[in-house]
Amino acid sequence: MLEIDPLADGAYVTVRHPSGAKGVEGPVQDLFASHVTVTAGAWSKPLLRGVIDLPTLTVTEEHPAHFTPRSTDLEWPSFNHLLGPELLAEFGGDVYGMPSPGEGIKVGFHCVGPEVDPDMREFRSSEHLRSQLRNYVSEWFPGLDPATASEVSCTYTSTDSGDFVLDTVGPITVGAGFSGHGFKFAPAIGRVLADAALGRAQIPAPFLLSAHQSV
Repeated sequence: MLEIDPLADGAYVTVRHPSGAKGVEGPVQDLFASHVTVTAGAWSKPLLRGVIDLPTLTVTEEHPAHFTPRSTDLEWPSFNHLLGPELLAEFGGDVYGMPSPGEGIKVGFHCVGPEVDPDMREFRSSEHLRSQLRNYVSEWFPGLDPATASEVSCTYTSTDSGDFVLDTVGPITVGAGFSGHGFKFAPAIGRVLADAALGRAQIPAPFLLSAHQSV
C-alpha cells in the first residue's frame, strides 16, 4: 500500500497500491472504498500523515530468540517475568516467552531495542543485548540451552502511555501503537475495529485519539 486519500466528500477513500506481485514492480492501481481499516504497524504514521493526526509512535527493533530445551520431556507454558528494580537495572526490561513449535522456546526482553526506521533496520541485535538475553536465560531458565539462541527481528510501535490507538475518522478506522502487545490481542482488536468500521459499536474511550492527545 502506497497511499490512502479520503475523497473531498468524505464518503469514500482511495487506496493506492502497486498492482504487481510481491517484490515485483507494477503499475499503480487505485481502489475505491466506502471505508478502510488501517493496521499498518510501524508504517502507520507515514501512511496516514496528513490524513489522521496520530499521537507519537516510537518504532523500535526488538530481538527475542528461540532456545532449544535441554529435555524434550518438559512442557513449557507461555510466561511473563516482571522484574523488580534491581533486575530491571541489570537487564533493561521485563521478559516474555512461549513455546514455538519447531523452533524452540521464544524468550525476549520487552521494549529494550533501539529506535529505528522500519525500512532501514539492521535485522541484527547489538552484542550487548544478545549477551544480556543469553545471560538471563542461563540464570533463570536452566531447562534451556543459552548457546542455541536463534535470533528474531521484529518491531514494536509504542505510544507514550502504552495504550493502543483505536479510532474512526471519517471513512478510516485505524488501529496502531500496540506497544508490543498487538499479536496476543489480535482477535479482540479485530472485533473492535470491525464493529467500529461497520458502525455497530463504539470504541472504548481510553483508546480514542482524544485520550492520547490529553496524555
